[in-house]
Amino acid sequence: MTRWLDKIKALKMGPWLLAVLCCALAALLMSVSPGQTTAMTEEESRISQTLSRIAGAGQTRVAVYYAQEAAAFGTGSGGKTPVGAVIVAQGAGDIAVRLQLQRAAQTLLGLSAQQVEVFPMEESP
Repeated sequence: MTRWLDKIKALKMGPWLLAVLCCALAALLMSVSPGQTTAMTEEESRISQTLSRIAGAGQTRVAVYYAQEAAAFGTGSGGKTPVGAVIVAQGAGDIAVRLQLQRAAQTLLGLSAQQVEVFPMEESP
């Protein structure tokens, strides 16, 4: 996995590739129909509960992308290191709430701003 990440860094495309992967993950999360739920891991649930406590955030869903999962797209064994996160929150339409959610996720997961994407949650009919 380290060799794979080094190759991406050498191409200076790391942030772009990560952004594309995060967007793809977000698209998958948003493609789930409202009656259908995706299971969050225990860590994702804990982070989601913490983020939902932020004023204005409302209900949140969190998906954390690990280097171990990235190994499926390349070579290497990977580890349990978070390399990206997608947050879907009711209050994410407000830019101030969105930035607070992003900063909190960065702190909780040790990620940079480019590795955390925050999207508004689809409203239920």
